[in-house]
Amino acid sequence: MWVNMGPQHPMTHGLWNLRVKIDGEIIVDVDPEMGYLHRGIEKISEDRHYNEIITLMDRCCYVAGIAWEHVYISGAEHALHISPPERAEWLRVMCDELQRLASHIMWYAAFVQDLGLMSPFLYGMRDRDLILDLFQSFTGGRLTYEYNRVGGVRNDLPSGFTDRCRKVMDWLMDRFVEYDRLCLGSDIFRRRCDGLGVLKAKECVDLGVTGPMLRSAGVARDLRKDRPYAAYDRVEFDVATANAADVTARYLVRMEEMRQSVRIVRQTLDWLDKHPGPVLADHLPRWLGAPYAPVGKEDYLLRRNYPKGTGFASVEEPHGEAQAYVVNTGGEHPYRVKLRSPVFVNLSAARHYMIGYRVADIPPIMGSVDICVGEVDR
Repeated sequence: MWVNMGPQHPMTHGLWNLRVKIDGEIIVDVDPEMGYLHRGIEKISEDRHYNEIITLMDRCCYVAGIAWEHVYISGAEHALHISPPERAEWLRVMCDELQRLASHIMWYAAFVQDLGLMSPFLYGMRDRDLILDLFQSFTGGRLTYEYNRVGGVRNDLPSGFTDRCRKVMDWLMDRFVEYDRLCLGSDIFRRRCDGLGVLKAKECVDLGVTGPMLRSAGVARDLRKDRPYAAYDRVEFDVATANAADVTARYLVRMEEMRQSVRIVRQTLDWLDKHPGPVLADHLPRWLGAPYAPVGKEDYLLRRNYPKGTGFASVEEPHGEAQAYVVNTGGEHPYRVKLRSPVFVNLSAARHYMIGYRVADIPPIMGSVDICVGEVDR
């Protein structure tokens, strides 16, 4: 018989439906149904100024908004032939890694609660709040930031930010030890995670699965290393991998990624302390830097004659490889914006890592995928 788990079900962590065909307690087929949250972000982008689209990117994924800002803004800059200042690139790396920490901690808190472990949920939400406090101090937002701009970022860091951020990083490193003790030392956790949801490396590659799911199968694929962007070619970190390709392996990969993110953030803070400078390019036409400003004759000419082109960008966001394709025809709005969501692909592969397991195994397996429905439907 077919059973619907969704579109409103605690397991889904969002608005989607998992249709499960069961024989007794055994899963014999699955059909993930998406589209319940579709908002037409790509189409709406065709009628927005380049910088106005940033607010849509924040809502693409409600736990990784600034990473989606980065992938779109990189594609837009490529299409518009604009290069941001060096300090802006380092600020973007810092923001991406802080966002990775916030996203992975959110995943950890929700995932372990699905398994029946309440204390780790409370600890995770407590620690994530510290990162959101940091974001709020220089962007004004805790979930939707609107911090990136075509040609750089909106503003520099406030006084004393780097010292506060270092204290948070030190606190988190101690907490990661606590996280492992609470989970890996729990018999409930190991019984509900070891050997479940296996998706081997060849299947991951064939299906286009990326991010922690791919690296948990032993494939050291990470765009920050393989195709460096922003300032990632100037920071040192290791790619987190595991070999079991199961739920536990995905947990181990994300935990190590958080430790590496702390390592990267510390390097960016050291660089930012020593290298002051502009955070926004100074050669932008006014219509791009301030869409609502009165348009003068010179700005009108710049708007009409701005170079045309297409832009493509890939970013290693917390869930996997996010991509943006932007077409610039010389006007104030992009002609086309196309986004590639890693979660859409990882979720579409559900049939390959769920069949043969039991109904009770669905929450830990799907929880290990780290689903954000906002970016799935876009």
